Amino acid sequence: MVKKDMRRSDWRRILRREYISRDCQMYGRRGKESLLVIREVTGPLVVHDGGEDVLIAEKDYAWVQIALEGLPFWLTAMYDARGQLIQIYFDITAGNRFDDPENPTFVDMYLDIVVNGRGELFVMDQDELDEALTKEMITAEEWNRAEAACTYLYAYLTGNREAVTELCGRVYRELGERLASRKK
Repeated sequence: MVKKDMRRSDWRRILRREYISRDCQMYGRRGKESLLVIREVTGPLVVHDGGEDVLIAEKDYAWVQIALEGLPFWLTAMYDARGQLIQIYFDITAGNRFDDPENPTFVDMYLDIVVNGRGELFVMDQDELDEALTKEMITAEEWNRAEAACTYLYAYLTGNREAVTELCGRVYRELGERLASRKK
């Protein structure tokens, strides 16, 4: 299992970035929202999601991230240099950690859900979760929790994609404005 942080500090592809975060409260849970603007990269990042190649990291692309305490998933919404939503990506996690309140972390449980730019839902990396169980990198209990989280989140997104997309757009605009005002 891989541990990731909100600043994406281990991501060597990003040579220069701007980052801003704030505390949030949603659905009765505390958490953190952030905006990571990629200013310079070693090269573009293209992923294969939902049957197509998708550019998700390039100069002036931005990532909104939302993590809430007590939930087994982490939201990342990716925007291109023109501010157009590319996709919303949910990492299924072993829980979100807020030990460092300025830089929350999560342990990736392999399984992901993607809402692409057309609003289509895809479950990704089921094979990675299954392989982790087979190779005893995770327990059967962890596999079951990841599956249950994915099933719950998929059902929620089926009826609430538009609301989630609007939430991401609001956070993108608000944090983008705060980031721009810091430069003045």
